[in-house]
Amino acid sequence: MNKDFRILLISEDPYHLGLLKGYCHAHQYKILETTNNIESLKPLIQMQPNIIILAAGHLKNTDIDLVREISTQHQIPVCYLLNTTNATRIEKNVASWVDAMLDAPLDIDQLNDYLQNRFNYHPRFIQEKRNSARRAANDRRQAMLDQQHLANGDSHQANNTTQKNSDADFFIVEPFKIDQRSKCVMLKGNSLNLTRKEFELFELLAQDVDRVFMCDEIINHVWPENNRVTKSDLYQYMHLLRKKVELDPNNPCWILTVKGFGYKLNVTGSAKPNLPDIHEKENTK
Repeated sequence: MNKDFRILLISEDPYHLGLLKGYCHAHQYKILETTNNIESLKPLIQMQPNIIILAAGHLKNTDIDLVREISTQHQIPVCYLLNTTNATRIEKNVASWVDAMLDAPLDIDQLNDYLQNRFNYHPRFIQEKRNSARRAANDRRQAMLDQQHLANGDSHQANNTTQKNSDADFFIVEPFKIDQRSKCVMLKGNSLNLTRKEFELFELLAQDVDRVFMCDEIINHVWPENNRVTKSDLYQYMHLLRKKVELDPNNPCWILTVKGFGYKLNVTGSAKPNLPDIHEKENTK
């Protein structure tokens, strides 16, 4: 369903390519890429990408003009990765015609939000909206049934149903609360605002704390439908997850790497129970 969505990356930064590969594999999109060899752009356009992500780098003005010409001629939106070192050139040659300006280095959450807003007609996003609407309809239906039970005096049955759903919807691994119904993770009462894949990664680790999950095991669980996801893709997603979970992503205390094996969620022993969460850190700045 998603294999017809194509993203063309023009960048010399291997980090951009690695991160975008993981994102595309996870969502079953197709990624096309070229670097400073702008001539290779023309045959790639024949593959009709849905969007171009441009990090100008060392591109000449004539090369950027070619991207603009292709964008206009083929009606392909362009996202530009901001770079503070060439802000003047951006203002003059890029900002006036690109579809969006994204922060550099590439931020997957920012890109994902843009794609959902810009391509909400695409089959994948339509399906996600349908699923969301279906869940909301089921919730409303359940609420109506509970109200009917209460109106009929069957409060015991309604309470039992609510309690049963509540028990199944979340579990607690101190200091985290994992809400499986709303697909969110809470740390000290604050939502970590995880993406879908980030939530699935954390949920898996939280299901058996202190157990070491092998990399291949995690990949098979989180991306069961895609056999092209690599350990490099997993590393990128784990890095994004740690940025939201850890106070210091470069010195994690919750999500630990076990070299040669995989990852585990550490909530005992060396974990620091009094460690302030990310939101508290931001409030103290």
